[in-house]
Amino acid sequence: MPDALKAVWGKTTRFWSDRTLAQRVLLGGLAATTILTFIMMVLWMNKVEYKVLFAKLAPEDANRVVDMLKSSKVDYKIEDNGATVLVPMDVVYEQRLRIAGEGVLRGEGVGYEIFDGVKVGQTDFVQRINYQRALQGELARTINEYPEVDKVRVHLVLPQKSLFIEEQRKSSASIVLTLKQGQKLDQKQVQGIVNFVAMSVEGLESNRVSITDTSGKILYQGKGENSLDAMSTTQLEFKNTYEANLEGRLEQLLTPIAGPGKSLVKTNADLDFSQRTTRRESYDPEKTVVRSEQRSEEGSTGTADVGAAGVPEANFRGEGFSGTASKQTTSREARTTNYEINKEEENIVSPVGELKKLSVAVIVDGKYEKVQGQDKDVFVPRSAEELERIKQLVSKAAGLDTSRGDTIEVSSFPFGEEDRYTEPSLTQTMLEYAQRLGKPFLNGLLIFLFLVLVVRPLVMNLIRPRVTQEDIEALERLPEGEARMALAEAEELEVGITDSSKRLEMVKGMAMQLFETDTDQAVGVLRNWLKQEAA
Repeated sequence: MPDALKAVWGKTTRFWSDRTLAQRVLLGGLAATTILTFIMMVLWMNKVEYKVLFAKLAPEDANRVVDMLKSSKVDYKIEDNGATVLVPMDVVYEQRLRIAGEGVLRGEGVGYEIFDGVKVGQTDFVQRINYQRALQGELARTINEYPEVDKVRVHLVLPQKSLFIEEQRKSSASIVLTLKQGQKLDQKQVQGIVNFVAMSVEGLESNRVSITDTSGKILYQGKGENSLDAMSTTQLEFKNTYEANLEGRLEQLLTPIAGPGKSLVKTNADLDFSQRTTRRESYDPEKTVVRSEQRSEEGSTGTADVGAAGVPEANFRGEGFSGTASKQTTSREARTTNYEINKEEENIVSPVGELKKLSVAVIVDGKYEKVQGQDKDVFVPRSAEELERIKQLVSKAAGLDTSRGDTIEVSSFPFGEEDRYTEPSLTQTMLEYAQRLGKPFLNGLLIFLFLVLVVRPLVMNLIRPRVTQEDIEALERLPEGEARMALAEAEELEVGITDSSKRLEMVKGMAMQLFETDTDQAVGVLRNWLKQEAA
């Protein structure tokens, strides 16, 4: 072994042999911790960083993605029960584009890709079944895009077309949803799903769609077009919206009068949701106009020869008269006039949701006055004049109509004692600061005690010069005065004299005293001190 290595090994051995058990344990722990930290840093720096390739995959899509990664010999990780696939960060974009180009991500279930591999000789029945399966799968994939939906199943009934209209049956759909934990669909989202399915399936009406979740709750049930149940939800929403808007406006009106949070308004609107159409025709006989007029006149004149008995002669030819002659003249006139009577036609459609009756209830807080001899303020209700003024204001703002049967009631009740800000006392302020600063102060105190009671003794034990057993035995054999001097000097070393020049002078003085009395003992003590200095 080279001399340099021997020297280093010797110094290391002497240094280790001169340490106490506590020092050896501490040094070993520090060395092990340093080596372990270095190894972990090396492993962490050389660790391959993975990034999400695809997340929230269906089991079928995840299987196809993993097969493609295996065929490409790309490392991957699977998380979230197989729903998330991770690959190394340097190839994530390349693999994402390649997999997307292959058309691997199709979603859960079977869609229109079922027709990509059409077999020759398939019957019409098989084609219809495949079309129904593909349509159900595509609808399920689209509905599954809702963030509240975890899984979805769609079942369609598509009757075969008939030549006779009266024998043609209507299509229907049934949807079963599995919602995520703590999530639910609102009425608008449910109606959107119904409209989407009804518009996606030929011949399907929205009243023949049913939506249910896996807990058995009916989210939507198809009703008839004129069914009252089908309109009940919309009517209730309209009624609640109307009342909420009216209550909000009335409370804004009362806030400057009673104060913020000191008034409460509730309304009840009786709305008429019936649909009525009134047709009315009216005639005004005083207002007439000649529409058309028809007029005809007729006249005739003639003579006749009659006998004594007034009978015309049979052989009368009109040549002269024989007997008595008779002359006859006739005229006739006919007139028809058509008049157009003034006619008015009205087609009145009553609006849906017409207000039939409105009831308003108003509660306002009173006043609180201090009474001598009592700690709390006493509630004083508002006067009748104030309540009457409030009643008139609310009536005008709400548009109440007494002929319609609208009613209003205004009352004054205590809402609770008015909150007043009080200046915190000195004790409360000190407690508040103690609660805020107590935890950081305790943490700092614990750290300080740990440093003083644990870390400082260990550090001082490492850097403090130690007197070996050989030194003690050698000093015991010295004369009493010299031993006392040597021990005093050793104690000075223990309290922290680290200056090299002072230590050298001290060792030099002690060595001279020992050489004067006992040379052998002085050589032994000096050898031990030199070993400590070299270490």
